[in-house]
Amino acid sequence: MGMLANRLGKNLRHLRKWARREGITCFRVYDGDIPEHPLTVDLYEGNAVAWAAMRRRDETPLARQEWLAQVRLEVLEGLGLRPEQLFLKDRRPGGQYRKAAEERAEITVQEQGLKFLVNLSDYHDTGLFLDHRQTRARVGSLARGRRFLNLFCYTGSFTVHAGAGGALETTSVDLSAPYLDWTERNLRLNGLTGSAHRLVQADILSWLPRAAREGLCYDLVVCDPPTFSNSKRMDETLDLGRDHPLLLARVLDLLARGGELFFSTNHRRFELDWTPPRGVHLEEITDQTIPVDYSGHRPHRCWHLLKD
Repeated sequence: MGMLANRLGKNLRHLRKWARREGITCFRVYDGDIPEHPLTVDLYEGNAVAWAAMRRRDETPLARQEWLAQVRLEVLEGLGLRPEQLFLKDRRPGGQYRKAAEERAEITVQEQGLKFLVNLSDYHDTGLFLDHRQTRARVGSLARGRRFLNLFCYTGSFTVHAGAGGALETTSVDLSAPYLDWTERNLRLNGLTGSAHRLVQADILSWLPRAAREGLCYDLVVCDPPTFSNSKRMDETLDLGRDHPLLLARVLDLLARGGELFFSTNHRRFELDWTPPRGVHLEEITDQTIPVDYSGHRPHRCWHLLKD
């Protein structure tokens, strides 16, 4: 058994009991533990998705193909999988939203009693960001009787947790129609249907001031924007490093008194350059939102805002 296979098997034995206790069927089992094997591996209901990073700048195409073949064999061996249970992808910066295939290897996974559709094959990412598992649970625990807003909702996992947690109503906003359809399917999978769950396709920077003019107001908000977006359907380009003060100010216009906002980013070099207005309490809670299977890593940063 090779070094990578051995490490994967060891990690799986360590994490499997924890995942069972937590009611989790998808979790990270490897995250660049061995320098010679820079990849991440997640398990989804007995299937594995592995993302392979570049090893070195001078790596030849042939050497990379040989390494990827070795990775495939060792992941299968270490996790005890059949070839059809492994989906091996190249890790490309900024590529998580690009569609890459039409295989539709779609399965249902469970997280703390809730169900989510994930696509293991067709996109760079699967539709469920495992590193925000703790944040989703926290949002769900705060949602009862509150009006919930999910900005840049992606596939609606935060909305599902809020709805299942007893939110009075939910609003999910995203520019992508396919992701809003995915959100609707995730909601329906968990019995969350009807007019209380609103889906809005919009450029969020433009939608926020319109919503404020309409008098819309929310008690619990999640805002997890991409690092950069310049879709032709947007009125304004979003550069999070530059635009987060404007974004946060516009979100706060919709936050009710006593309301809470969770703001997060996976931008590795992000620096918060914003002072909250009077009556808004800001606290970074990143360490509280990193789950056990990401221990030793910082896949995102997260802040909690409370409006008096």
